[in-house]
Amino acid sequence: MSHFDEKGTLACACGQSHRLGTRTVLASRGALEESAELLVRTRGRGSRLWVLSDENTEAAAGTLWKSAAGKTRITERVLPGLPKPHPTMALVDLLASEVKAASPELLVSVGGGVISDLVKRLSLDMGLPNWCVATAPSVDAYSSGTSAINVNGFHGSVHARASEVIVCDLDVMEKAPGEMHLAGLGDLLAKFLAFLDWNLSRIVTGESYCELVSRVALESARGALSAARHLGRDPGESARTLTDAALSSGFAMQALGGSRSAATAEHTMAHFWESAHSVRNGRWDLHGILTGVASRMMLHSYRALYARLGDFSLDEMARLRRFDAELPWRESVEGGLAPFMSKVNEEMAGRTFDRGDLACRLEAFRNGQAQIAEVAAGMLDELASAVEILEGIGFPFSLRELALQPRDVLLPFRNMRLLRRRYSTFDLAYDLGLDEELRMSGEGYIEDL
Repeated sequence: MSHFDEKGTLACACGQSHRLGTRTVLASRGALEESAELLVRTRGRGSRLWVLSDENTEAAAGTLWKSAAGKTRITERVLPGLPKPHPTMALVDLLASEVKAASPELLVSVGGGVISDLVKRLSLDMGLPNWCVATAPSVDAYSSGTSAINVNGFHGSVHARASEVIVCDLDVMEKAPGEMHLAGLGDLLAKFLAFLDWNLSRIVTGESYCELVSRVALESARGALSAARHLGRDPGESARTLTDAALSSGFAMQALGGSRSAATAEHTMAHFWESAHSVRNGRWDLHGILTGVASRMMLHSYRALYARLGDFSLDEMARLRRFDAELPWRESVEGGLAPFMSKVNEEMAGRTFDRGDLACRLEAFRNGQAQIAEVAAGMLDELASAVEILEGIGFPFSLRELALQPRDVLLPFRNMRLLRRRYSTFDLAYDLGLDEELRMSGEGYIEDL
């Protein structure tokens, strides 16, 4: 994001003023020691720190970083490595009481996405700056301005405070478990779908769109492909490229103030599985792995729908008559969604169901149908190539590998529009009256696995 000035701001051609809160990124070999020196230079030798890690990340980097930063006054909290910590608001509140008692000047996360997300949220709640010491190239959360936290029983993005300094020691990143590298690649698959759905919404709903941010996120996904090609023969280069890609995607989100450039329906699927504790194989119960699995399913379903649109003739009046006869959404909610109704109500509260609005979207689709088809064809072809590469290096796309039951896959798939208000291909299918065809393609995908 080199377009930003020294204050971290950019008056963008999209009409928005973007801002980055991150001031320094150290991504090199020896970055742990370098960051400790930076800490002393910028905050003095007696600065009070509160450092969060878990038993695994403490062994990977925490002990060494704390030793290098030894001139400071550190209060530490090391969470258990097993079972893996879950990022919930209850845990945030518990940790907040510990932070308050320690009265630090700076919060530091040493870990992966969960540890980083917890500290970024604490940073916002406590009004304190934070630094991030990353330990695996597994997510793009390190450089984003949001955190994935379970709120009222559903895993999703909440506001957070971006890390002022991000430390990615490539010696540490390279040594991270192979599952973490695959998770980073899986998380970045989503950018092809996010690019497609954001452009779709731009055309159909008039949603505000930033070409710069969108392209940065897309290039991060393309960078992930480069990392995948190097994974076997050059682990160091793979770690460097994947780390750079993940950071770029996160900065795109931070600049935008949200995840539109990075996430769409596949993240809703992954968050649902995390919320429902659907994955029974703990080895693969990683956000990026789940995002990758969902991205492959979206590829199948999106391709089927957009192929259907190639010769689709829109009968606007027939669709509007069907809309007039529909039951209110609350009268047709599946019983399986009962544990997640707080999430459904939150998402649906921001939506309107108006005949006139639907008519406007149908007209916009008709006028932009050729442009939509062109964007979809390009993105889905790229995603298909990416999936093929990841299949070749052993990415666990199979539901059996995750011990994930078909019912846990199809429930959120059928109810995507209720679980996220962000306009996507699922909403287009509903608008065109093709939602039943999309549902059937998802069921067929599961049957073929």
